[in-house]
Amino acid sequence: MCTRELGGRPVQFGTSGYTKDDVFVLYDRSSNSVWYPLSDESLDAVAGARRGESIPFLDEPTPVSLGAWLDEHPGSEILLPTEDSR
Repeated sequence: MCTRELGGRPVQFGTSGYTKDDVFVLYDRSSNSVWYPLSDESLDAVAGARRGESIPFLDEPTPVSLGAWLDEHPGSEILLPTEDSR
């Protein structure tokens, strides 16, 4: 996951329909620049008007058990599959 902000403004990504090394190649809808993670630290513009710019990834959230989640968020609702979706 990354911040999705560049220069204080949100960047809206779309999928290009291509993959490289089993990773989706993205583009940003405002400049049509092509983005790909060149490292484990950021999403990098590899072509287009924003070439050379990077957006750093955020740390992944720490996983929690369902019990711990419900202790912290007792009003949470859990969605279960319907009989039709099984």
